Amino acid sequence: MAPIPENEAERLMALRQYAILDTEPEEAFDELTRLAAQVCQTPISLVTFVDADRQWHKSRLGWEVDEIPREHSFCAYAILQPDLMVVEDAASDARFAGNPLVTNEPHIRFYAGMPIRAKFYAAAPLLTPGGQAIGALCVMDWQPRKLTPLQAQTLRTLGNQVVSQLELRRSLAELNRKQEQTEVALKDSEAFYHSLVQNVPQNIFRKDSLGRFTFANDRFCMTIGRPLPDILGKTDFDFFPADLAAKYHQDDQRVMASGQAFETIEQHQTPDRGILCVQVVKSPLRDASGKVAGVQGIFWDVTEQFKTQEALAYERDLLQAMLENIPDSIYFKDTASHFIAGSRASARKLGLSSPEEAIGKTDFDFFSLEHAQEAFDDEQRIIRTGEPVIAKTERETWTDGREAWVLTTKVPLRNKEGVIIGTLGISKDITDLKRAERELALARDAALESAQLKSEFLANMSHEIRTPMNAIIGMTGLLLDTRMTAEQQDFAETIRKGADALLAIINDILDFSKIEAGKLVIEQIDFDLYETVEGTVELLAESAQSKELELASWVHAGVPASLRGDPGRLRQVLTNLLGNAIKFTARGEVVADVTQESESDKEVVLRFAVRDTGIGIPSEAQTRIFQAFAQADGSMTRRYGGTGLGLAISRQLVELMRGRIGFESQAGRGSVFWFTLPLEKQLQPRPAALETRSALEGVRVLIVDDNETNRQIVHHQILSWRMRNGSAGSGSEALAALRREAAAGRPYALAILDMQMPEMDGLSLARAIKADPALAATKLVMLTSLGYLPQEREWKEAGIAAYLIKPVRQSRLFDCLTTVLSESKPVPAPAPRPHPVPSATSARTVSDPGRKSVRILLAEDNVVNQKVALRQMQKLGYTADAVANGVEVLRALETIPYAIVLMDCQMPEMDGYEATRQIRQREISPASASAAQRRYIIAMTANALSGDREECLAAGMNDYISKPVRLEELDWALQRGCDFLQSASALAPATPAPALDPAALRNLRSLREQTRPDPLVELIDLFLQDVPQRVGWLEEAVGKNDALALESAAHGLKGSASNLGAYPLASLCDELVRLAREQSWAEAGAVLPQLRTESDRVRLALIAERKP
Repeated sequence: MAPIPENEAERLMALRQYAILDTEPEEAFDELTRLAAQVCQTPISLVTFVDADRQWHKSRLGWEVDEIPREHSFCAYAILQPDLMVVEDAASDARFAGNPLVTNEPHIRFYAGMPIRAKFYAAAPLLTPGGQAIGALCVMDWQPRKLTPLQAQTLRTLGNQVVSQLELRRSLAELNRKQEQTEVALKDSEAFYHSLVQNVPQNIFRKDSLGRFTFANDRFCMTIGRPLPDILGKTDFDFFPADLAAKYHQDDQRVMASGQAFETIEQHQTPDRGILCVQVVKSPLRDASGKVAGVQGIFWDVTEQFKTQEALAYERDLLQAMLENIPDSIYFKDTASHFIAGSRASARKLGLSSPEEAIGKTDFDFFSLEHAQEAFDDEQRIIRTGEPVIAKTERETWTDGREAWVLTTKVPLRNKEGVIIGTLGISKDITDLKRAERELALARDAALESAQLKSEFLANMSHEIRTPMNAIIGMTGLLLDTRMTAEQQDFAETIRKGADALLAIINDILDFSKIEAGKLVIEQIDFDLYETVEGTVELLAESAQSKELELASWVHAGVPASLRGDPGRLRQVLTNLLGNAIKFTARGEVVADVTQESESDKEVVLRFAVRDTGIGIPSEAQTRIFQAFAQADGSMTRRYGGTGLGLAISRQLVELMRGRIGFESQAGRGSVFWFTLPLEKQLQPRPAALETRSALEGVRVLIVDDNETNRQIVHHQILSWRMRNGSAGSGSEALAALRREAAAGRPYALAILDMQMPEMDGLSLARAIKADPALAATKLVMLTSLGYLPQEREWKEAGIAAYLIKPVRQSRLFDCLTTVLSESKPVPAPAPRPHPVPSATSARTVSDPGRKSVRILLAEDNVVNQKVALRQMQKLGYTADAVANGVEVLRALETIPYAIVLMDCQMPEMDGYEATRQIRQREISPASASAAQRRYIIAMTANALSGDREECLAAGMNDYISKPVRLEELDWALQRGCDFLQSASALAPATPAPALDPAALRNLRSLREQTRPDPLVELIDLFLQDVPQRVGWLEEAVGKNDALALESAAHGLKGSASNLGAYPLASLCDELVRLAREQSWAEAGAVLPQLRTESDRVRLALIAERKP
């Protein structure tokens, strides 16, 4: 097999470029084959092409096959030669002696081949113009022989002709291909042109020199509204108005005459679209010789573009006007913070004559380095993040030392693709505003300081005035307890009432000053809504009944009772609004109702409203009604009294509790003052009251009251208990209803009667009911005011089962109805209320002489809590005076011998703990050592934690009640105090023994060693820490009648007391051990007050001993 040429790849590439392989025979190549055979006088002649693995024959003479394997090929050697290759005797040539074509048929002996490049074996290699040998023109014979020089030269020439024929063939093929491509391109171009012309949104037409249409696209036909055949050959005069057609014709003639294109925008008024803008382009149409033969044109609707351009021009004018006239600096910068445009104000600010002078410059060219760097950093951050800078206050500093303040906004500047290409900034000079702000700040600080000084002055003055006022009230109370003539009694009462009124005014001023100074704290504690609202209304009942006004409260069904907030401040607002309503109402009613506005999982918003039938508020005075020291008019203060602070304080309190307050009023028609409060729900609400309804469910009850509001409130209350009810507005109407229902077989089981009714009062109606045999079985409950209490004989004779004092609490009414009905029908006992309040009949008699003789001092800084506690004690039959803090307590005790002190633990200036410690310290001094002079101190605190009682007892207090104070709890605490005072007075020796034995203390001190802790101090600390708990165990054991626990606790306390020389205390412990063994519980209960007193003496004495 012949070697592979080094340029085989290029050679094969050249061969394939001719696209000759496997083509049909061609006469041109056959002619050359015949000539080669004739000239060389050989039987075989071939035109061959050597492919990668074969020799293919384009033309063959005397040869039967189209191709042979390349490994048998003579021509594969010929293409390696630079010229004609001649093999005179193949059998003797080592290259071919074993070739099958030599050894077998056809037994080739002679070969001459010219490479088609093209030279001979006689083989002329076929060479391409690029010099690649791709095949050969060869002759072969079965006999060995030689070529003559002429034959060799002719074979070379014929080989070159083969190459020429190949080139010619390729050229013709390329020409044909290009011609075909040209034809296809022409057809495509025509199709494209036709498609383009027909589908563009523009109108296209052609006319000849006479103005006749020779072509129109589909859009033009649509615009004219005619098909193409109806348009061709016609002129503009066939389709447009004469004046418009004449203009078009004139334009056509100008184009043809000038040979130049013509372009314009025409505006036409249309009936449906208004002004229509059309852009028209016309150009000359030339024939093959270049002569103008007509006109071609295109036109399209540019109305929207025209409007857009006009709008852009308008916006451009606006922008220019803004840049020229707005006093703020407006500037545009590129991504490197170079100015690219700006307003005239910006140029003036930079000290330039025009904005163009700033272009290409930066802030570093005008401002100080510090400010320029800050501005540059802001702009680069905007470019990086796209986040704007909005309303940033900046201090501008200039290179010449000037300083200014600006309010700057910078935003990213984007191109139409949304890419940030710079920033836009606006800076407003606020130098004057900053100067004014500084001046205002100074003025504000001065005003705040003045307000602070005013508040402090009011607070100090109020406290200073309160001190002598407390003395006046206290001494007046003492004076009222002495024997006096009627005239003297009247004078003393007048002094007491005037002092109370003045103290109320001082309290208002003090509260107002606290709020103004921001020192008032809103509590967040658990409370019962019904107790708070009904309790507040109840406290004002006496003043309402003294004016013969109906006073009622109504907490609507569905309003939750267990809430968290500040019940004291809620009471204060309600008290102010109710007090004002009572003050300014001469006849009629005052009603407080509570409804629910909204509710969430954790919170409820309630609406409190106080409605009256009073004098109302004139419209001209309503705008200032919530201002401090303001009333509807100046005469109000003279006629009704007051400071005008109540509503101002109420508004501020409501707002502090996150609520709103308002009112509706009409002069002469009354007023409604309302406020809303958001209140938290208790996490673990108390069990709902009034849950036991089985005794009342289905019972028929008649409500009799001449006041419609009272009837409505009671009606809704008993409906919630599933009772069936009717109502009557007078005695005669009630009798008629009762008789009618009894006759129909539906008698009322119960009737609720109002005592004070015109024509027939409650007692008269009750007698009439009981006198009628058909009605006598009806149970009667009377509702009456405090001033109209019937004698027991009267209401029993009238057949009244029970009576209640108005305003009636819902819980009391429920309990009363249940009790009355249970007398005739056995029912389960009602569920105990969480906060039981004694009814009027269950309270101890108010004529108890022991109560009137006990002087009580109330220490409470909250005015509303003061009023509530004083009213509660008054209802229980006690007389009390009030002070606002621990300092006032100490001053009051210096002048008046108060026996019981109700001590609020959290008070300003001096709290209850410190005041108690100082009281006990004074009591152990020689001048006050008698147990009879010891005050019984009852702690009052809103904290209800387990350790609070121990803290109070450790401070020296005798008892403890939690706020809000319940009437029954207060009653029992005061009774315990009275019992203690009586017991201490009876048992106290004339000269009490010292609390501590000095000898025992000296012995303990003698045990002290150098560098070691003092044993006496250690024992004192242990005792002070331990004794409150041990006293608590003793009280618990006595309360449970637990003899073993009492003996153990008493024995333990005795040992601790004996170690310190507290022998009187140890003796009392011995007594309790004896009583425990005898189980004499009454005597043990009597010893406990003495033990508490003695433990207090010991504790105070030890505190004094411990001091260095």
